[in-house]
Amino acid sequence: MSSAFRVGRGTVLCFRGKDRCRVFNNLCTQDLRKLSDGQAVETFVTDVKGRTFGHGIALALDEEAYFVTVPNQASKLIPHFDRYIIREDAVISDLSNDFRLWIFRDRSTAAKACSVELNSVPETRNATRLTMDGNSIVLVHAPWIGPESVLGLIANEASDQPIRDRLGDECAESDMEERRGWELLRIQAAWPWYGIDLDERNLPQELDRNDLAISFNKGCYLGQETIARLDALGQVQKKLVRIAIESDLAPQPHSLVQSDGKDVGTICSSTFDASHGRCVALAYVKRSHFKTGQELCVNSARAVVL
Repeated sequence: MSSAFRVGRGTVLCFRGKDRCRVFNNLCTQDLRKLSDGQAVETFVTDVKGRTFGHGIALALDEEAYFVTVPNQASKLIPHFDRYIIREDAVISDLSNDFRLWIFRDRSTAAKACSVELNSVPETRNATRLTMDGNSIVLVHAPWIGPESVLGLIANEASDQPIRDRLGDECAESDMEERRGWELLRIQAAWPWYGIDLDERNLPQELDRNDLAISFNKGCYLGQETIARLDALGQVQKKLVRIAIESDLAPQPHSLVQSDGKDVGTICSSTFDASHGRCVALAYVKRSHFKTGQELCVNSARAVVL
């Protein structure tokens, strides 16, 4: 299996101005006021009802803050942030067309691709800007395909050929739509894809990423009351979980998850895992059935919560 994927364009937003982190913080579940230069965190962008208006990686570099997420989100997110800028010194720019994205499975692969020492590659919750073959590249820890995976933001004017030359068969041409070659890794890593596994209808806690993407003591932000109330109640009625399905045919999105003939969930993403001879999926499952080891059924095939 390849360990590096050239995936093309995502959404890259840049926040500038002395109040950049304050503005960013006001609409996110993470405490971005504490985001220091070279740090990166996973976060949800929320709306006034506490729903998930976006999801991705926030990072701070060189007196700028960035938000990196799935493609085609700028036209929605920039007006959402602009609406709440009153007197703050902050400007938001769409840099999505300025970068191509690569995903490296781990730090060692990123180091080899960029021809740098391993200690130059950011570890968990960190980011850095490097010079690669005379061009600037941003590397940021982004657990899209595993706990150590690294996202590379390469300026459009830079060539990808040096990376291909250094990695050889380890790299693959892919995309952000079908996610060829890394969809299995993404599902195994339980990284939810905005627009497929979550959207504006979901609450952040339904993604089961509280420790990774939500601060419950940061203070006020848009939608915070709903999220805090749900935290106080201590439960959600459904949750996104990984399930293994004893079938070689991946179920379609919106396929039903059942238990004893009753509908208890819905498939979001799925793919075939050839190494185990089964399918794996991300699915929303009701509270009564989302515990690890719970036996389920999808399209008459046995399934189990991982």
